[in-house]
Parts: sequence; C-alpha cells; structure tokens
Amino acid sequence: MYKKVSIPKNGDGAGCPSPKSSDIILIDVDDILTEPVREVGNTTVSEGLTLKEGAEAVCIYGTPKTVNLTEEYSGEADARGVKQGIEFEHPGNSKEVKNHTEAFMNKGVVALVKECNGTASGRVQMFGSKCNPLFLSVETTNNSEASKRKFTWKQEVADKFLPADYEGELPKIAGTSAAAAANEGA
Repeated sequence: MYKKVSIPKNGDGAGCPSPKSSDIILIDVDDILTEPVREVGNTTVSEGLTLKEGAEAVCIYGTPKTVNLTEEYSGEADARGVKQGIEFEHPGNSKEVKNHTEAFMNKGVVALVKECNGTASGRVQMFGSKCNPLFLSVETTNNSEASKRKFTWKQEVADKFLPADYEGELPKIAGTSAAAAANEGA
C-alpha cells in the first residue's frame, strides 16, 4: 500500500542521464511460469520471474547511447494509464539479428534493463508483464551511412503500473554457457 511521503531533491546531478547497460534481457512471456505480484504505489518487486523448466531468456546488444526507456501516459479521467517501452539500436545486419527480429516479430516479452547507477549491481528495471507484454516494431537502415536496426518494444495496452525496480534473480540467458566454455578454452 502506498504511504504518502514528501519528495525532496535527491542530490546533486539528480537530473543527469544515467547510462544503461548495453545488454537488454528479453523473456518470451510463453516461457514465464510465475511473475512478481504488483500493487499500485510500490514499484519495487523483490521476487524474481520464474521460467518454465528448460526455458531461457535472450540477451541482445543495444548501442549504449541509444538505449531509451519510455513511459507514455494517456487516458480519460479514472482510466489514465501508462505504456511502458524500450528503444535501442543494434549495429549491423548479421544473420543472427535478422533471425532474432523475425522470431520475435509477434511474441510478447518482458524486458530487464540495468541502469548503471554507481552501485555494483546497478538498478534493474522490469518492463512489461505476462498479461501486458511489450511487442516489437523495427526500423532498419542499410545504406551508405549506416547498417543498423532500431528496436522499439512497447506495450499495446496502457497499464496502471510503471516499470518495476526489479530486485529478483536474473534469468538464465540462452547461449551463455557455450560462450563461457569457448572463452575458457581460448
């Protein structure tokens, strides 16, 4: 339950941009077994997402300067809500990014993004939910100036919840054990 508190200026440079991790974690909602319970007025979730047996999240690189976390507010009286979203650019036109784009074109996801806030663990924010996931739209540039994809993940339906401060355990990421094994052998 929300407890009313005053909110003073929270320090020098509070309005400065905070760098974001270039690793965007995406979880297919079909792979989620359970998710944290939310209540209006408490944006912190301490439990993590539980994935179905054998399910893994994916991690996609976003050019750090282009990572943009969005909240779009709309609605009439008594029905105001927010659409959560993430935008970022991914360089190049590799087979892997094309496959990812095609595979996730019609899948709902929950996304985890880490803000680099000066602490060791950072501040992880969770966007979307199993019932109100983020969906993908892409703009591709492949010309004499650049080769990149701009990924925009956004909820289709306004929600009463803002992105959550996620304190749960991060999910297992697909492909990390193979990459780790390859690095150990090098």
